[in-house]
Order: sequence, then C-alpha cells, then structure tokens
Amino acid sequence: MRSLEEKAFRLLSGVVEADLLHLYLRLLATGGYPADEASGFLGGTDEVSSLVHAGMAQVHEPAADHPSRLIPVPMDVVLQHTLVGLAQEALADYERLLGGYQRMCDLSATTSPVAEPSVGQLARLITDSDEVSRLTSTLLGSVQREWLTLSNHTPTEAVEGVSGAVAPSPIERGARCRAIYDADFLQEAATRDKLEVVAETGTQVRILPRVRMSLALADEATALLPLTSSETAGALFVQSPVIVGALREYFELLWEKAIPFGGTGRNSTGLPEIHIKILRLLVQGLSDEAISKRVDLSLSTVRRHIKALRESLGIKTRFQLGVVAVQQGLVD
Repeated sequence: MRSLEEKAFRLLSGVVEADLLHLYLRLLATGGYPADEASGFLGGTDEVSSLVHAGMAQVHEPAADHPSRLIPVPMDVVLQHTLVGLAQEALADYERLLGGYQRMCDLSATTSPVAEPSVGQLARLITDSDEVSRLTSTLLGSVQREWLTLSNHTPTEAVEGVSGAVAPSPIERGARCRAIYDADFLQEAATRDKLEVVAETGTQVRILPRVRMSLALADEATALLPLTSSETAGALFVQSPVIVGALREYFELLWEKAIPFGGTGRNSTGLPEIHIKILRLLVQGLSDEAISKRVDLSLSTVRRHIKALRESLGIKTRFQLGVVAVQQGLVD
C-alpha cells in the first residue's frame, strides 16, 4: 500500500464502513476511472452509486474533448462528510431515546399498578422528593461495580446536587464512578468548585456542551431518572434490563464524545488518592488491619485496593510494592 492510500486508511479506518473504504482506496490508488468503465473496475453500478452517495467519489466533467471520469473526493472532505452523517445518526438515536424515556414517564404516571403489575416491576414513578433521596442513598450504598451519572441541571440547581450525585462511598468500596455534566456547570465558580470536589474523590468527570437528560445507573441493574417536567417533582425508578441496558449504551455514546474535566481524581502520580493513602501507610510498615482503621475502610476493601495496586504496578509481593512506591516517587 502506497503512502497516499496508507494515509487514507489511517484517517478513515474505523470511521468509514470497511467495504466502502476498500472501494475508495482502489479508486484513490488509480486516481479515478472513466465514468462509463468505473462499474467494471469497482465491481458494479451499485458500488459506484454507494461511493457517490457516501460523498467519497464524484463524476468529473472535463473539457468537451475528454470523457467524464469517476474520481476520489479528497480524504479530508470524506472524513468531514462521514462525521456529519454519523452525528446525524447519533442525534436521531438520541431523539428516539428521549421519546421513549418520556413515554415511560407517561406510562408510569397513568398506569394502575393493580391493573398492570408488570409495569410496576419494570418502572415506578416516585413523586415524593424524600423517597427519591432515600432511594438514591440506598443505590449509592449498594453499588459494587459502577455508578454512572448524567446531569443537566442548571448551575443554580446544581450547587446542592453535584457533590451528592456521586458520593465517594462507591469508590471506597472499589467501584468505578463516572459522571457527565452539562457545560453550563463551568460558567459559575461555585459549580466549578463542586466539580473539582467530585473529581478529587476519584470520580472520572467529563463535560458535554449540552446534556438533555439526567440519570443515574447502578451496576447495570437499575436506573434513576429525575423528572424534568415543571409539573411533576420526583424521579422514575427503572429495573427493566432492556431499558437499563439501552440507557447504559446511551451513556457510553455520550462518554466517548465528552471532554475530560480538568480534575481527574488523581494526583501527579496518576493514582487515586485512596491508593496514595494506603501506599504511605504500607511503606510505614502498618499491617492491613491497621491501615483499615486509619483510612476507615473495611479490611477486605483495603486488601482489594492493595491487590489492584500490585496488579497495576506489575508487582507480586507486598514488600516489593513498598520498595517500588518509594523508588518511583509514588509516596514521599
């Protein structure tokens, strides 16, 4: 593969469909074909139409004495055209998800749990704000693997809610916490400070220009969606595996597009603060039991963190972990 095709492959691979990319590279390698012969070189009229429809090829009409040619569109233009198409598809998926979410809210608000008990098992509308708070605390306290949150509250609404949205307790139990916030959070110093606090606990924080819904996902098993309607206060509690799975996929789509927030929950060593605390105590010679008391975590959680440290640093023994921590400047 020549340099031009290699450059196009690196630029477009994984973004453009593989079959289209293969045809485009063939066209790029030759610089084009006579328009009336292109289908023969590329495998058929459907292939030619697909390239043109995808914005990857165009028919060039030269001077009257020369036949028209099918030529490749510049690769940077192809990339831009493809990204626009992908963005439009993502937006369409986004709108469908929001529409489904609104229908679920309407269904839960109007369906009798006696007449349709299955609906109550899949989703339940909670209008009591105190009950929503209790349920949120319960979910946070039960998370074992991952806690994911989206937030689209305005900065004035967020001041009270940001730090509460992602509590440090799941991280202390070894769970992973990720949060996506609306860019409006960056407009006010108070909300920026709140985001810094969230990030410093070890939560991975990212920002999107616009977040159109709020939600919390616990261990891929349950979802809590605060209602945004001005007429209804509360949240929708979802336990349907299908709906929770769709919300998880939606979160991951947004996560890929979001921009990492300045704080990462890690210091200059790249390790979470809880790992640094444990390392410092370990270097001082404290036992697992003593470390557990000093950092106010269970013994099993401390041992899980130590195991994670050994694995991340490629170290087999506790003694080696302490030595390497000092040698690499991970602790003072």
